[in-house]
Amino acid sequence: MIFFAFSRRQTIKDFRSANINVLIATAVIEEGLDIPQCDLVIRFNKPNNFSSYMQSKGRARAKQNASYVLFMDASNVETYNRDEMEYKNYEEIEKMIQHGFSLDESDNDVTVDLSLIPPYCLSNGVVIDATRAAQLIMEYCVLLGNGQIFPPRFLFHGHASPYTCILSMPANCPVRDDIQCSCARKKLAKYKCCLEMVKKLHEQGEFNEHCLPNRNRTLLKIDIKIENQIFQLVDELFEKKSESSFETFSKHITKFPLKTDQLSTNWHLYQINNELGFVVPYELIKLPRFNLYENNKITIIEVVYLKSINYEQYENKLKDFCQYLFEYVFDDMNTNTILKFDIENSIFQLLPCLLTKLGDIDFNRMTIICNRKNKFIQNNSELNNTELYYPSHLPEKRFYMHVSDDSLLKQASASWDQKIISEDIKTYADYFEYKVSDLRIRRDRYLVTMKGVKKARINYLIETSINTDKETTDSESQPVHYPIELLCYAPLNKIDFELIYKLPSILVRISQLYRIERLRKLFADNIKYYSLLDADQMPTVTFNDNLRTNKNLSLLPLISLIYNNSPSIFSKLQPSPDILFQAITRRSANEKTDMENLEILGDCFLKLTVSMSLYHRYPLASAGALTIEKSKQISNENLYRIAIEKKLKLYLNVMKINFRGKDANWLPPGYIINDIEQIKNNKNVLNLKRYNNQYVKRKAFADMIEAFIGAFLISTDYTITIQFMKWLGLDVIPLDENNHIMEIPSILCSCNKIDEINQIIDKFYRDQEFYDIENVINYKFNNKAYLIAAFTHPSSFANRLTNCYERLEFLGDAVLDFLVTRHIFVNNTNITPGLVTDIRQDLSNNGRLAYILVAYRLHTKILHNSPDLFGKISVYAGDNDLFPKDSSIYNQLSKDIDQWADSTAPKALADVFEALVGAIFLDSNKCLQTVWNVIKPLLQQYIDRSITDPNLNPVRTFFEQGGKVISETTKTDTDKETTISIYIVETANGCQFEGYGANKKMAKADACRKAIKSVMSNKIIDD
Repeated sequence: MIFFAFSRRQTIKDFRSANINVLIATAVIEEGLDIPQCDLVIRFNKPNNFSSYMQSKGRARAKQNASYVLFMDASNVETYNRDEMEYKNYEEIEKMIQHGFSLDESDNDVTVDLSLIPPYCLSNGVVIDATRAAQLIMEYCVLLGNGQIFPPRFLFHGHASPYTCILSMPANCPVRDDIQCSCARKKLAKYKCCLEMVKKLHEQGEFNEHCLPNRNRTLLKIDIKIENQIFQLVDELFEKKSESSFETFSKHITKFPLKTDQLSTNWHLYQINNELGFVVPYELIKLPRFNLYENNKITIIEVVYLKSINYEQYENKLKDFCQYLFEYVFDDMNTNTILKFDIENSIFQLLPCLLTKLGDIDFNRMTIICNRKNKFIQNNSELNNTELYYPSHLPEKRFYMHVSDDSLLKQASASWDQKIISEDIKTYADYFEYKVSDLRIRRDRYLVTMKGVKKARINYLIETSINTDKETTDSESQPVHYPIELLCYAPLNKIDFELIYKLPSILVRISQLYRIERLRKLFADNIKYYSLLDADQMPTVTFNDNLRTNKNLSLLPLISLIYNNSPSIFSKLQPSPDILFQAITRRSANEKTDMENLEILGDCFLKLTVSMSLYHRYPLASAGALTIEKSKQISNENLYRIAIEKKLKLYLNVMKINFRGKDANWLPPGYIINDIEQIKNNKNVLNLKRYNNQYVKRKAFADMIEAFIGAFLISTDYTITIQFMKWLGLDVIPLDENNHIMEIPSILCSCNKIDEINQIIDKFYRDQEFYDIENVINYKFNNKAYLIAAFTHPSSFANRLTNCYERLEFLGDAVLDFLVTRHIFVNNTNITPGLVTDIRQDLSNNGRLAYILVAYRLHTKILHNSPDLFGKISVYAGDNDLFPKDSSIYNQLSKDIDQWADSTAPKALADVFEALVGAIFLDSNKCLQTVWNVIKPLLQQYIDRSITDPNLNPVRTFFEQGGKVISETTKTDTDKETTISIYIVETANGCQFEGYGANKKMAKADACRKAIKSVMSNKIIDD
C-alpha cells in the first residue's frame, strides 16, 4: 500500500493493528512516527547519515527476531567497501548507545516502569516515549560531536529507592543545566531524564518539528535583505554562476572627462610639461603628480590647469594635430582601419597640443609638424644632425639620421658593392632605379650617408633598465647610403620624437588617475571618517608596490581592536592614489604592482573583523553556526555582489595595454571603433571588443574588494578600515537596535551571583592547576574563566561554569592568522604572494600548533570526557620519534620542520591552541600586542625558519616541478576495521613515491612531501 500524506495517520493505525501487514513508504516514515510492533524493515536507498540509519532501523521494534535489511550496490567495489565501513561505524556508535542504557542486574522489569512515564506529545501528533527519548539523546550527542559521539553523563544519588539520576550534557550543548529525576528504579530515572532533556532541546530549537535532532541547528536565523535576494535571483536567471565564471565588463567607467552642467563653447587647457599640453571640454578634478619611466631615469609629470580657450576658433587645428599624431606619427595604432577619428562621440574627449613658453597653444609649431607629412628632401643643404629621415620606397617607415663624415661619402655613380640581384646593376644609382620605378638619380651627386635609429620606445609606464653599453645591431651601427631623391622628413625630428612619444603613456596615466580620484572621492564621501586631501597634497604616484616601498614604521600597529562608532572627520589618514591603483590592478595588467599582497592582507583582516562581530552579536550561537555565517559574509559570491552594488566593478584594471600592432587595445583620444569596418569584416568583431571590454573571472572582483580592505589597512587605521567595511555592507560592527556597540558576551554559562561564580572559578582554577599554563605562556589571566574555557573540550563534564573552547577557537583562529600575516608583511617587504601563503600555512597549520601544545605539555590540561580523543592524544604525545623523553623543549622545537608540519595530530590539540589565542585576546581587551607577546615566543623558532626557508605547499610544489599522479587506491585493515588511502606519485626524473593517509587529501600530501624531500636532498648532494 502506498503511503500518501492525506491518509498517513489512518494507514499507520491500520499497520499498528495488523490490518495492514506490509507498508511501503518514502523516507518521510522516519520523521518521528512510532511503530512499536514492526518486525522487518527493508531499506533500499542508502541512509544519508547516522540519524537516518537509526530512524529507519528503529522501525524494527518487535521484541523477538526483529530484522533490519539494507540493500547495497556491489557494482562499484570502492563504493561498496566505503559504505560497508560506514555501516560498521554506525554499529559501533549503536553499541555505545546500548552500553549507555544497559540494564542493571537488579533492574529486570523495565517494561512496566517505562510504561508509567508519560510520553512527550507534540501538537502535530508526534509522540516520543521514554525509549525513543534515550535514543534521540544519543543521536543528538553524535551530532554535537560531528560524527564522533560525546556521550552524556548519568550520575545517581541514593543506595535505595527512590533513586535520583542527574543527566549532564556535553559542554557544547546549549542546555547546560543538569536534569534531575527521581524514580523507584535507576533505569526509570535515567529514561525520565532523557525525556525531560528532549523536551528542553525541542523547546530551544535543537530538535525540529518531528522531534529529530536538527541538522540545521548551526544555521543562524538571519533575515537576508530583499535586495540581496533579488540580486541573486536576477544574477542566476539564465544560468548558475560561480566564482570561476568568466565575465566581460567595460574598460571605461564613463566618458573622459565627466560632463558637467556648464554650457559653454570654451574648452580647458592643461599643461603636462613646458612644451606639451592638452585641451578637454570640461574641467578635470585635480590629479596627483605621477612618475613616467624613461631610459634609466624617472620624470615626474604634473598636470596643471592653465586657462579656458575658445574651442570653435581652434577646433580644426587641434583636430588636425591629433589625427597627425595618431595616424602618421604613431602609424600602427589601427587608426583609419579599426578605429576612426570622431571627437564628438569619443569616450576619450581630449586633444593634445604643444605649448609656448608663455603657456599658450603653439599653433605655429604644430602646423610646421603637420606639414612634414610626406615632405621630401630637396637638396643636401637641408640635411642636419637634429633631423630624422626615412626612405620613401620602403614599405615600413625606418628612421635614419644623417652622418656628416666625409670619409664615408659615396657618389651615386660609385660601383655597386653589395649583393648582386641583376646583371644590369653596375652602380648605386642603378640599384635604386631598379628598386623604384620612374626614379631618376643624378649620377654626379653624392649619396646621403645615414645611420639607422632604433624604433622609438612608446611604453613609458613601467621602469625598464637600459644597458647603454650594449652594442647596437649591425643594421643600426653600420652606415648606409641613400640617394637624396628618396629621402623624406620623418614625422618628427629627434627632439619632438623624444617629447611626443611619451604622450600615449602620459594619457594612459591621466585617464587612470582620473578614475582613481573619482574612487578616492567616492570612498571619502561615503565613509565620512576623514577629510579628503587635495591631489596635490598626496605623494607622487609611482605605480610601484606600496607594501615594498612603505617606510611607515606604524604599519599595522599592535594595539587594541576597540570599536569606535564616532566619526573623526579631521583625520588625514586615507588611502593614496598610488595604493588604490595597486588595489584595482591585476597581475595580468603587466604593471610593476598588483593587488595580490593587499588582497591577502585584506582577506585575513576581513575574517578577523567578521569573526569578532559575529562573536559579539550572537552570544548563544555555536561555533559551527558562526563559521557558516562567516563563510557567507567573506565568500567570493558576497564580495562580488558588493562590488556590483557599490558600483566598484568597473574600476578593476585587468588588461595589459598594447599601444600598437595587431594586439593593440588602447583607444587614442578622439577615436571611436569604426562600425563600418566591423560590419564589413565579421572576423574582426572579437578583436574589436578588446578596445572596450575586459575579460576576467568573477573571483577577481571579490579579490579587488579584499585588496581595498588591505589598502585601507596600511594607509589609515583599524577604525577607518572597519568603517569602510561597514559601508561595503559587511557585518563588522556589532550594533544593537539602538545603534550601540554590543558588549563582549560572557564566557560564563551559570547564572549564579558574580561573587559566588568568581570564588567557584578560582577554586576550579587551582584544583586543575591551570596556573601551570600561565607559567608556560608567561601570561596571567585577569579573568580565569577564559583560560578554563580555552581548555574545555566539548565532551567535558568537569567544567559546568564556562562554555567549551569552540567559540574561542573560532575567534582565536582569525586572530592568529592576522597576527602571523601581519608579521610576515611588516618584516619582509619583498615577499611574494605565493610565499606569503606558504608561510601562513606553515606557521598556523594544525600539525604545527598541535606539536607546540604537546611540546610544552599543555595537552595534559585539556578537560574532556572522550575515550577516543584520549587514545589519539596518548598515541601522538607518546611518539618517541616526535617527542623524545630525554629531549628538552628547545630541542624538540628545533627538529626538522617537515617531520610534523601537516601531521595527523588530533585536531583538538590545534583547536585548544587557537582557543588559547582567542582567550588571551578577549582577556586583554582585544590587545593585539599582548596576544603577540604571548604567542611569538612559542612560534619564534618557526617564524625565523619559515620566512627564510618556508615549508612550501608540497602538492603545489610537486606539480610545479613536473610531477604527476600514477595511481590512487584504498586499503582496508580488517583487524583495525579502518580504511586508508594510498597515493603513488612520480617525479619528473621517474622516481616514484607512496603516500598514506586517512583520506585522499592527506595521502596525496604525504606522497608529494616525500617526493619533494627526496628531490631537495639529491639537489643538496649534487651541489
